Amino acid sequence: MSMLFMLFALVGCLLVLGGGSYALRRVIARLGPGPDAAAQSGGAAEVPPQARAEVGGYVPAPWPDGEAGEPDDLSSSVRSRAANLVALGRTEEAVRLLREREGTDEERARLIVGALERSDGPGPALEP
Repeated sequence: MSMLFMLFALVGCLLVLGGGSYALRRVIARLGPGPDAAAQSGGAAEVPPQARAEVGGYVPAPWPDGEAGEPDDLSSSVRSRAANLVALGRTEEAVRLLREREGTDEERARLIVGALERSDGPGPALEP
């Protein structure tokens, strides 16, 4: 008896999910053609370049304005070490240091290193 009940529950779930999928497709079809509908029909769709680059996969959120390359939010020891490396011309090591110690991605680390290169800080430390 319980096996029959489980079978009916499974069939019911499939019907509910299938009906929901059907209803969702109908709603989307009524809202209008998608951005790829013109491409399928042979017409040229006006799709912004940013949307084309972000098709599928993970797309990181952009940094808020003014926060992308600011070295002020770094800890003082990491900031001074990175500034010393930049002053010595070892920018790749500075980028690696920021990625390892601060957990930033490479793009943001490069922006911070660029900001450190432009800043008027003290000269290099006593380091070869």
